[in-house]
Amino acid sequence: MEPVPRRRRILAYGGAAVLTVAGFGFAAIGGLAAQVVAIALVSAGLGGALLYAFYEVGVSEDRDRAEEERRRRRGPGASR
Repeated sequence: MEPVPRRRRILAYGGAAVLTVAGFGFAAIGGLAAQVVAIALVSAGLGGALLYAFYEVGVSEDRDRAEEERRRRRGPGASR
């Protein structure tokens, strides 16, 4: 399994940061509608960053598991 490409990581976390910053911008405006939008944007941004972090952990675990399986198939006497 391939590691997460750098470009995808930058786009995912950058998009989450943009949503979060936009949410804080709406929070500064004031008013009920702006606060509702702010809560939604900040939640989406922080939640998206957290979900992508979990995705990266899962991909790295899958990669480690595949490497371990490859080593196991080679047998105990095989050299690297």
